[in-house]
Amino acid sequence: MKKYITVFVLVIISLGLNAQSGNQDDKQGEYSIIAALIDKNWTGAGILMGKEATFIMDWQRVLGNKFIKLEFQNKRKSGDNEYIVFKATAFYKMVNDTMVVGNWFDNRGMTFPLKGSINENELAILWGNEETEMGKTIYHHKKDNNEIIVEDFVKKNGKYSNFGSATYYVKE
Repeated sequence: MKKYITVFVLVIISLGLNAQSGNQDDKQGEYSIIAALIDKNWTGAGILMGKEATFIMDWQRVLGNKFIKLEFQNKRKSGDNEYIVFKATAFYKMVNDTMVVGNWFDNRGMTFPLKGSINENELAILWGNEETEMGKTIYHHKKDNNEIIVEDFVKKNGKYSNFGSATYYVKE
């Protein structure tokens, strides 16, 4: 009987701790770059694979504020002056106020894991794995003029190479 009571007490304590951490999850990142990104439509311009490109990103809290959803698009001209449009959706889960994990889905049919670190002005995301492709994306918030600078890198032969960069502003 003591064994059942101990298990019951541990379950109740665990549920209580999970409920408390669930409430904290809703507020993680409120004073970081995450707060700057969320609930704004960002539009940008930059270079992607050596070509001028336009970019759109929209960050929203979803599913009871348990996740952050990124809707992303870039558009650039190909060598034959046709437009190439790339679209993706990512879902992020705040682990704590300095760490995020998630998953990426794009119109190439690719999906891969995301893991990142957060501080007040920067979000650094490592993406992919050995079975897909690997790289990193760094978002830097410049508070003085409310812009986001994004740099994208792909990892090949153990080295990161920059393949894109953009400057975003809030779309009015």
